[in-house]
Amino acid sequence: MSDITPRRIYLDTGAFQAIQECGGFVFGEDDMPEAEDFNSRSCPQILRRPDGQEILEYLRYIFMFDQRAMFDWIVSPASLAEIDAARCEARSRYARDVMDHSSICVADNPPSLTAAEMAKLMADPRFAGISTADRKLLVEAVALECDVFLTIEKKLPKSAGAVLKRIPLLILTPSELWAMLEPHLKGL
Repeated sequence: MSDITPRRIYLDTGAFQAIQECGGFVFGEDDMPEAEDFNSRSCPQILRRPDGQEILEYLRYIFMFDQRAMFDWIVSPASLAEIDAARCEARSRYARDVMDHSSICVADNPPSLTAAEMAKLMADPRFAGISTADRKLLVEAVALECDVFLTIEKKLPKSAGAVLKRIPLLILTPSELWAMLEPHLKGL
């Protein structure tokens, strides 16, 4: 695992949804939500997963770390399209707020010309056996010069090694990102 501290983190749609639905816990304001706290139709998708609470714990650690690190959190037009397709007005509104933040971060620190060249590499459909939907998000992450693509998916991180061989983008789960960040806390 890399010993760098990322500067710009792209939120995959699933990770964004978990943060939006359980933000009270992730941002340290509420206790861990339980699936039983919700009726079956409104239960956050992350809480239906056997590893959902563990994912939320790691997201909470990452956002606590972020209070000092001040990462650029990125939501792109492709992720916004996926979020809008779910037809959840509150999530779409929140995504637009985060996307406004993303736009400011990118304007303050624009991607290099190299990022555009790497995005072209990532766009190649033969690259690493990645689905079309995931590729669209990854291309935007690379074009915006993100260091990390944060996902809660199980399949996509299996392509991480093939991507990293050609493009400097870490595809990480919350537990993997936390493993990378936690050593920086030693000595504080």
